[in-house]
Amino acid sequence: MMEDRKQLLVDKFKIFWKPGDEIICTRIFRWSNNNCYLCGHTPIEWHHVLLNTVSNQTIDVEFSCVINIKKILEELGSDQKILFFHKYTEEVNHLNSKYQGTAAMIAFNSNTEVIIGLLSNPNDLSYKQVRSILDYTVKFSEGNEAELFHAALDIYTNRKYYIYEMLDDHEKTNNVEQSIENYFREEWDRVRNNETEYQSASYNVHINDRDCPF
Repeated sequence: MMEDRKQLLVDKFKIFWKPGDEIICTRIFRWSNNNCYLCGHTPIEWHHVLLNTVSNQTIDVEFSCVINIKKILEELGSDQKILFFHKYTEEVNHLNSKYQGTAAMIAFNSNTEVIIGLLSNPNDLSYKQVRSILDYTVKFSEGNEAELFHAALDIYTNRKYYIYEMLDDHEKTNNVEQSIENYFREEWDRVRNNETEYQSASYNVHINDRDCPF
């Protein structure tokens, strides 16, 4: 029975991922009635929105299934890790403390001249780069970094990258760009003020074998 369940998770994951595909966690948020894409569990306390940057498909999985995905990758012969943006450093450390090698940080050079150079060639920019620039420059309310934030925000909204983070509701507002800017600033405040929340006692509940067949 356990092997059957395990195979179901592997088969479900292989619909989302093929060898050579890159997986990025675009967003982490708390509580909703969404079902975990991989195991079907609901409600989810900590959501992890995962993007396949090759197919542009996104899925929503719970904490234990981020680790399950890493174990499935290993079973399929891949040593790749799930990539996270720098603002999720605490989450990466926590995931790796539960299963070593699950997650890794996306490389990003925060030098202002480097960022200016990247933004001067917008056609060459990927989602990963634009989002990294936004996460860094959102910390600044004035100066060059603030201008760079708005330049990156224009690219982000024009390309509708917010869909990769399951933020489609922003399209329903009268001012998408202002709505997205507010989201990034609120996210920055949340991450800055609640770094230990991700490791709360309620989050570290025991996971039994039925939930984690790997």
